[in-house]
Amino acid sequence: MAKKGLSRLFMAEYSYDEGTKKVTYKSGCENERMASYSTEISSSEASNLYLNNQIAETEGGKFQSGTFTLETGDLSPETSIMICGLKKKSVTIDGVDDPVEEVIYDDDMKPTDLGIGTIELHQKNGVEFYRAIVLPKVFFNVPSDSATTKGESVEWQTQETSGTIQRSDELTEENKHPWKRYADCATEEIAVAYIKHLLNITDEDQ
Repeated sequence: MAKKGLSRLFMAEYSYDEGTKKVTYKSGCENERMASYSTEISSSEASNLYLNNQIAETEGGKFQSGTFTLETGDLSPETSIMICGLKKKSVTIDGVDDPVEEVIYDDDMKPTDLGIGTIELHQKNGVEFYRAIVLPKVFFNVPSDSATTKGESVEWQTQETSGTIQRSDELTEENKHPWKRYADCATEEIAVAYIKHLLNITDEDQ
């Protein structure tokens, strides 16, 4: 089996109700086109019990946290507002017919936890399939900015954004604080439906 590609990025606002003990998602949508993504996972060390000079019992390491790094062509104002909790307002400029939409980074920023979904294209024994991946709870850092002036030829520039992967607050008999979920699907359409189902994204949200 091998990976062949990457497509589609979905985000939805994560919330947890202490009273009902339920995790819900809202305001979900499909976001930027992706160039790449990666995760780096931190886990506790395995604990081994030695008897007769050899390992008799072992307790595997457990997930602690992780870093999700996303590389896109750019970050739209809508995505920046979503991951950083920014404000947007119209600004009227003298001599300009139409107002411009301003995005503001200030003390009122309210970043929120998000559910993230993406799709990898895989192939096994000559047959393609789509792996739909959901990270239930990610808290993004404020993205850094960089740009390079245009020379004689175009050098395409991308935007990198990273966040912290956390354990979900969901705790049921089936799901005990999941931090990653995925399903292998025969078509991209099924993979998209799986992500939208988990992140509660409806056609009205798009």
